[in-house]
Amino acid sequence: MKNLLKSKCLPAVILLLGVVGFLLRLGLYAVGTDQKGLLPGWHPLEIVLWAVTAGAIALVIAAGRNAKGSNHYRDNFGPSLPGALGNILMAAGILLTVLLNQPKMPKLLGMLWKLLGFVSAPCLVAAAFARVQGKRPFFLLHIAACLFLVFHIVNHYQAWSGNPQLLDYLFSLLGTMALMFFGFYTAAFAVGSGSRRMLLGMGLAAVYLCAVSLSSGEYPFLYLGGIAWVLTNLCLPEPARQMEEREQAQ
Repeated sequence: MKNLLKSKCLPAVILLLGVVGFLLRLGLYAVGTDQKGLLPGWHPLEIVLWAVTAGAIALVIAAGRNAKGSNHYRDNFGPSLPGALGNILMAAGILLTVLLNQPKMPKLLGMLWKLLGFVSAPCLVAAAFARVQGKRPFFLLHIAACLFLVFHIVNHYQAWSGNPQLLDYLFSLLGTMALMFFGFYTAAFAVGSGSRRMLLGMGLAAVYLCAVSLSSGEYPFLYLGGIAWVLTNLCLPEPARQMEEREQAQ
């Protein structure tokens, strides 16, 4: 278990669990709903889904607690073409989301959701240019994406809060929140207040939750872009020498 938490394969393991959760939730809604589209209590597929989710979250928490090392930007983010591509894919996911969907809330809140989507997309593209050069991006470039994700939650508040069936929206809500905090902690690194633990924890949680959320069929570009964004922009692994020195000191 300890070796897994330090392994470079950990994000892939979390993604694999997310795919399992995706298939379980997809199967649950395919075979477990009644004529009204309601789910019975404690369907076997639901029980397995909750078990997989509990295991994934436990692994995420353990990984976050185990993450050690420098919290300086340069020690965690080097020049990265995949990282730049991840920012661009998230920008595309947000842009397609606001172009292909109408806001759920009327008037000002709906307009702000659209506007922030159009603003955050070019901001993430600008952050991609800094990422590929290994330069520290201006922190507001990621804050714009955070604000869009905040308003994405607000935009769906009435629809989600009025739905008594928790599984209809829980993974979408938590996945959006995890992406929001991942963007926030990415921005925090840009101003010298980064946290390896929080960025890793929120990022891995976002990967799992967004993968499961894809089974709803709503906002697929947002969740796919979010997964790509996180997986390509996690902190660099702690250098082997630092790990050895730290273990000897303990």
